Amino acid sequence: AGSEITTLAYITNFETSDGWMMNPFYESLFQGALAQAWRNGYKLEHFWLKEPGMTGERLSRILYNRGIVGLCIAPTPAVNSRMRLDWDRFSCATIGYSLLRPVLHRTSPHHFHAILTATRKLWRLGYTRIGLCLYESTSARVDNLWLAGALLIQKLHPQTPLEVFLFNDHTLKDIATWVADRKIEVVLSDNQTSLHALQRQGMQVPGDVNYATLNWIRSESEIAGINQCPDSIGAAVIDLLIAQIQRGERGIPDMPITSMVEGIWINGPSLRKRPQSS
Repeated sequence: AGSEITTLAYITNFETSDGWMMNPFYESLFQGALAQAWRNGYKLEHFWLKEPGMTGERLSRILYNRGIVGLCIAPTPAVNSRMRLDWDRFSCATIGYSLLRPVLHRTSPHHFHAILTATRKLWRLGYTRIGLCLYESTSARVDNLWLAGALLIQKLHPQTPLEVFLFNDHTLKDIATWVADRKIEVVLSDNQTSLHALQRQGMQVPGDVNYATLNWIRSESEIAGINQCPDSIGAAVIDLLIAQIQRGERGIPDMPITSMVEGIWINGPSLRKRPQSS
């Protein structure tokens, strides 16, 4: 006999219902989760927690009355956020580290391995002066794991400096000066903000300085870096949810599990130096 398709909830709490879709990483997370849910006989439906008149209590009631028992909490716009739902009624998992409370099962990119991989790739290309350049809030959003990797590299490889600049909206304009002062050959960041800041200050990228990303996306494939495989992260959170549903586990877990997905390095023309042919 065929089993009835069960709906899982994908919960966002951005200021607008589709604001998160503007971010290619978040959109890929959702598409990966959607496909994995479908492959396993489930439907994934989006619910917006900031819908006018919506509260955590009301949303919990709606979900429960519809027979939805599995909740995937998407990354939240605020770092260290809290969410109030009637957790005891549901199997739950989240993506990334932005949800601080409650502590749920989660899937995430393996940020720590990613920066170690990226640095090794850049060394192999012949770069000896690398600069990690991140928004302070972004560093906090990934639980400072990129920064932790950078500090380990500084400790173990003092002869090949890895400089770090955590900027905010006020210090964004200082990135070009930092690059020049520290004689940085390649900037490693997670988005285009620092790239555009360098270009605004008259720097050629690539050329005066080269560029790589910790968050590679297909639409900007000219920028080399780490593909965090967000579709696989979205699929992995569905696997966590389905396993709980099948075991009859509901509520905030006593022993939260974090499942990390390894990223993949992708070359691109934002790096002028090329791998040496063997």
